[in-house]
Amino acid sequence: MPMNDPHARDRYRLERPSPPTVTIRPHPWSPAQIAAALAGTLLVAAAAVATVLFLMATTARAQPLAAEQVLERLQARSERLQDIFFVLEGELRDEAGQRIAVEIEVMAIQSPLAASLYIIQPDALADNMVVITEDAIYNYAFLTNQVAVYAVDDPDAFGGLLPGDQTFVVDLDLGSLFAGWEVSVLEVESGGAGDVYTLRFDNLDPGAEIHHATAVIDTSDWLPLRLVFYASETEVFADLYLQGIEVDTGLDPDEVTWIPDDAEVLDRR
Repeated sequence: MPMNDPHARDRYRLERPSPPTVTIRPHPWSPAQIAAALAGTLLVAAAAVATVLFLMATTARAQPLAAEQVLERLQARSERLQDIFFVLEGELRDEAGQRIAVEIEVMAIQSPLAASLYIIQPDALADNMVVITEDAIYNYAFLTNQVAVYAVDDPDAFGGLLPGDQTFVVDLDLGSLFAGWEVSVLEVESGGAGDVYTLRFDNLDPGAEIHHATAVIDTSDWLPLRLVFYASETEVFADLYLQGIEVDTGLDPDEVTWIPDDAEVLDRR
């Protein structure tokens, strides 16, 4: 097609052969037959969808984990952690029923094994710190700029954070924390990225101050989200949430175990 001929393109279009004509003829079905065919197709589709949904529901609910299996996965997750940061929020309740707000920043590392608690609430203990190592617990009092050193099993090491003479330790390995207790699955719910289990731990010691506890575990990351401790079947004395969890961010051991250099040391071991 010569490009210098201004009429060549028009003549080319006129000379092009027309495309073959396709004629669509309606199927000689009656409206009743068409309706019947559509109805049959819809019934088959509905049956297929119902079957798939039933199989999905059956598969999802047929194999809930036993309590021991949940604890095994928590233990495995805890053992893989190199470090963790979270904010412990909630409340404690003393014998008089007074509610004590709790907000504590928690850092922990595996090597060397250490943890620190920076207290934001209760207000009376604000800016105090507790540093836990394998050998001792260091309780730093902001107002006096003193650090008292305690044995790791001394309940006084927490400096009045806990009511009465109760001891409390947050351990992500709940099987270790509640060793010797009777454990059962209380509830299983569907979460955004996995099932959420609520476990109940019953203290087998009838004279113990903690009657039972519950823990909420998210299976998307196998970390506990909430711990509730009961003094009786219905009386709560601690309701705690783990917020803003960050894992394996490379926490510095010196940061975790830091205490002001000019603090006066009181060894109470």
